[in-house]
Amino acid sequence: MSLIQVIDAGVEFAGNYVLRGINCTLEYNSRIGLIGSNGSGKTTLIKLMLGIIPPSEGKVLRAKKCRIAYLPQNPVLEKDILMGDYIQNSRPDLLSLQQQIDELSSLLQKKHTERAENELKIVLDKFQANGGDEFANSIKYVITSLGFSEDDYEKPLYSFSGGEQTRLCLASILLMPYDLLILDEPTNHLDIAMISWLEKYLNNSKAPFLLVSHDRIFLDNTVSTIFQLENTQLSITKGNYSSFAQAKAIEQKTQERQFEKQQKFIAETEDFISKNIAGQKTNQAKSRLKMLSRIEIIQKPQQAKKIKLNIQTAGRSGNDVYTLKDVEFGIPEGPLLAKNVNLQVHYRDRVCIIGPNGCGKTTLLKILLEEREIFSGSLKIGASLEVGYYDQHQVFLDEDLTVMETLWQIVPSETRGYVLSYLARFGFQGLDVEKKVEILSGGEKSRLMLCVLIHQNPNLLIMDEPTNHLDMEMSDSLLSALQNYQGTIIFVSHDRYFIRQLATKYWVFHKALENNILYPTISETETNLKEALELAFTIPEPPKAKVNLRERKKKINPYYLEQIHKQIENEQTSITKNHSQIEKINSQLALPSTYSNAMRAKELRQQIDLLLNEIENSKKHIAELETQYLELSYDS
Repeated sequence: MSLIQVIDAGVEFAGNYVLRGINCTLEYNSRIGLIGSNGSGKTTLIKLMLGIIPPSEGKVLRAKKCRIAYLPQNPVLEKDILMGDYIQNSRPDLLSLQQQIDELSSLLQKKHTERAENELKIVLDKFQANGGDEFANSIKYVITSLGFSEDDYEKPLYSFSGGEQTRLCLASILLMPYDLLILDEPTNHLDIAMISWLEKYLNNSKAPFLLVSHDRIFLDNTVSTIFQLENTQLSITKGNYSSFAQAKAIEQKTQERQFEKQQKFIAETEDFISKNIAGQKTNQAKSRLKMLSRIEIIQKPQQAKKIKLNIQTAGRSGNDVYTLKDVEFGIPEGPLLAKNVNLQVHYRDRVCIIGPNGCGKTTLLKILLEEREIFSGSLKIGASLEVGYYDQHQVFLDEDLTVMETLWQIVPSETRGYVLSYLARFGFQGLDVEKKVEILSGGEKSRLMLCVLIHQNPNLLIMDEPTNHLDMEMSDSLLSALQNYQGTIIFVSHDRYFIRQLATKYWVFHKALENNILYPTISETETNLKEALELAFTIPEPPKAKVNLRERKKKINPYYLEQIHKQIENEQTSITKNHSQIEKINSQLALPSTYSNAMRAKELRQQIDLLLNEIENSKKHIAELETQYLELSYDS
């Protein structure tokens, strides 16, 4: 039975359809990633499923007694409540049972009765059956995984930042009993370790879920179906995000080939008809004319609109951008964040700063911007620097200004036409330019920040979470622009795909061990992201006694290594066969007899989807096997 079923549903606002002809089902085993550009209607679809807004047409069916846990993008919390009470309130059923236990226990202390004793036994059994005994441990596990400690229990919610409040809301939701979990952009305020933890949590959960996310690696590691919203329509593809992207690219190319072949066929047929309709072959011409009137016309595939960004520099900086020597810094009258810091930034470096939430990444950026002072050591700043700073909290935007006024105040001498044209490059067109900053969405504010930043022509970009709130298309446009940028970049990000594509080296906040005492520091590495993350999120232990490698060699079975190698070869053979099969199916799709038969074409595309899913699973298995093989080979 389905938990939620959306049937031919549409949502209309002020005469414009946001969603139309939506058909989808959420089952008991659904693991869905909902994607689409900003403004495509993702949150509207969720609200439709939840019954928060009614459909303008069609209907939405929900299973009776289906408990849905929902994390909105910007949750609103009761600010005066203590964190501990807020988290405890995620299980009101257990709180009620605990109150009954306390009352009955108190009653039995005053006067022992068999009736009260039996009632207490029943309530205790119910409390245990509903996980009451494990609830305290569950709370500790979830809140510590999301960056909090038991010391935070007595703090009111208003003392936490907006991002921390969103994480607390996520913690509360994960602790609730639910039949369906819906999370709207859950990774926005998580560090990479927290995202990895959430991936494992979801994969270990038996409950179905729907995730809205622009994080393609997060989607790859969690979902088995992709819902894509585009031009008010919903398409459904089996597999994770990479499978979807590959299938989408193949489908686009196939549709383009089919469209071109059909157009050529139509043109040739029309030419034959025009030449022979009044001649000796008039019957053939009439027959072909009738055939053309019956043919199912293939629409020209639409290319997704891409925003092209180009970041110019006002001039070149010196070769040495920053030099930090024996630096120690932290929060004034607060904790030490790092010491023994020795780092350098050179012209055209792409430095990614890695570390847990709260470790001091933003503080370090402020030091580089000369907005904070170091405790000791030296910071040397290079010559001819024109710095552009992207602040994740967007504090530099004046909420009383419109979009157009925000840019115009930077270029007061430019014409209205110039300002409108420049804003259009960042997706602001029509009435959008008259919007006040205070009513912009997170994604729109991010685009406006980038618009202002890029117009400054900096030769050094310092960026704090630049992809937060950006959809995949805009994030890809920014990434492409940064890869071609002729200046220096220092950035903080939790988007693993973005980091891998951009960073040339990492500054890693981590704990170092000196005389068996841990202290915070920062190390520079040009290794891969995986090793940088291991350094950032692993607490070192004192050195242990050396292991006898000869003894370890004896434990490794060479036959086992050979079997792993054979499994890898088998998976590679399977991938080759599946790719070959896809090519054969594409050849069938290109036949006129196929593109005139919509049902057959649909069946063939479904076969391609299944083959792509098998290829993705084989690739994952190969990666796991290669890791095992390398580890065992190293040990042996």
